[in-house]
Amino acid sequence: MRLSLARRLIVAAISASLAAAAPSGAAEPDAGLALTYQPVVAADGRFRAIDVTLRFRGAASGVTIIDLPNEWGGFDKLYTYLDDMRAENAMLAPSADPAKIALRHAPGAPIVLRYRVRGADRPEQLQDGEVVNDYRPLIQPTWFHLIGDAVVARPEHLDGDTPASFSVRGMPAGTRFASDLEHPELTLDGLIESIAVGGDFRLIDAGHGARLAVRGSFATRDDAGWTQSFRRVAAAMSDYWGSDAGRYLVTIIPFAPPGPGATSIGGTGRGDAFAFFATTNALPEMLDRLMAHEMAHSWVNVRIGGFSEKVPEAEQFWLSEGFTDFTSWRALVRAGVWTPEQYFAQFNDALREYDTSPLRAAPNKEAAGLFWTDEKAQRLAYLRGMLFAHWADDRLRRAPGGSSMRDLLLAMQAAAPAARSDAVTLFGAEAQRRDAAIGEGIARFIDRGEPIALPADMLAACGTLRQFERPVFDRGFDVDATLANGRIIAGVARGGPAWQAGMRDGMTLIGRSGGEIGNSQSEIAYDLDDGGTKRTLRYMPQGRARETVREFALGDLSPPAARRACVAALSR
Repeated sequence: MRLSLARRLIVAAISASLAAAAPSGAAEPDAGLALTYQPVVAADGRFRAIDVTLRFRGAASGVTIIDLPNEWGGFDKLYTYLDDMRAENAMLAPSADPAKIALRHAPGAPIVLRYRVRGADRPEQLQDGEVVNDYRPLIQPTWFHLIGDAVVARPEHLDGDTPASFSVRGMPAGTRFASDLEHPELTLDGLIESIAVGGDFRLIDAGHGARLAVRGSFATRDDAGWTQSFRRVAAAMSDYWGSDAGRYLVTIIPFAPPGPGATSIGGTGRGDAFAFFATTNALPEMLDRLMAHEMAHSWVNVRIGGFSEKVPEAEQFWLSEGFTDFTSWRALVRAGVWTPEQYFAQFNDALREYDTSPLRAAPNKEAAGLFWTDEKAQRLAYLRGMLFAHWADDRLRRAPGGSSMRDLLLAMQAAAPAARSDAVTLFGAEAQRRDAAIGEGIARFIDRGEPIALPADMLAACGTLRQFERPVFDRGFDVDATLANGRIIAGVARGGPAWQAGMRDGMTLIGRSGGEIGNSQSEIAYDLDDGGTKRTLRYMPQGRARETVREFALGDLSPPAARRACVAALSR
């Protein structure tokens, strides 16, 4: 039986007080803070939990406050995955804040803090509508996946630049371990911003200090394909930014999709690593796009100014996520990995999603407040930032001197080490020197949420931006009520597109096997159980209402000179 955190801490405090009366076995930490992971392995070799040990010197006051993992990546109360907390050379005391504990000790005493991390209940088979990426501690019988934000407790008196060290112990024979914690010159911030995986992974040397940790298999890509993809993306990023990513780790974890036509990809960049989650049927172009996005985070925001601690992170995601999309897409074209056709297919998908978003006019503060609870708000940060980057790029090209967003971002990269400023502030200052209207654009399009007005002749070397009307996206049934009702179809609108295709209330939803959510121009397909008979219904998800959307129409790029001109425009 799992005890509540408060009760565990009381029990631990009693144990610690008894231990403190005896000679301490706490060792001097070799660095400012030393972190150790040790898997808890059952007799049959299956992973059960992860034991975590932290060694550090306590605060000079004799009271050390420990921040436990709490809110990160859309999850909260991450501390509930921590058990059996114990301390050497200190007494634990419960706190009024469940996300904190207090340690009482001799001033500056060497402390050893130990606890056990339990894994989240996460099946490897996705359910319909489930998001593939999961940043909670994942501990499965044959593998584990740990994000530092979700498992590493943090002494408040130590700043982020505190030197740190890492070790792993007790990995079973025949298993593998990989982490960016194995990289040199660790800091406390580096312990928090980390990935660690172990178990039935295959470790692949991708060259230049880069490694891939892959488990399972994908229908669309083998290990050689992963290696080739990584090398192409890494070369593209290095060329765009004029600098190398350095030592790097990519962890790749497959999940079984809920249906044959349903795909999902996700991940998180960690500066010198990223975690990659994908359904086994994900298309190569989807995988390349995500890999480029996550690798671009090695520069955005890491090398162009970072995040401000004075502003909620979500209010800065328009830049950190939107500019990451912009730069990764441009880098892929610049390196010849993407064609202009592939670029504008992604651009048009994003533009359509932005134009039809119910939150499009939400001010940045409002949208940011919903980021971790509303998928539409989450997507808005990416879309708004990416489209704003296109708008700013167009402004910079027309301004005296004819610069570009790439020129501005490279200037930020050069200025960031000395500027000691966050990326949003540094971007505003660098943009002001080139075109004062960009600062006004931040206030209009980002802060106030005014629709981003893109010129029709933006990127004229490639084509033109046009506007048109089309039917709104409408499934024709209530998907939320259906899922809440045990996947029994509910809310089919009489005469609507699903009704006309033969869908009726009471049928059982097996899954979606085709279509694109939000796109009324793409045929959707649902697999159903109709009284014991399996059926697949295909229809155009178009409602009676109409909406105005924009799209970039490519010109004739068949002449080699026209194609080169377009590629050059996207490469600057």
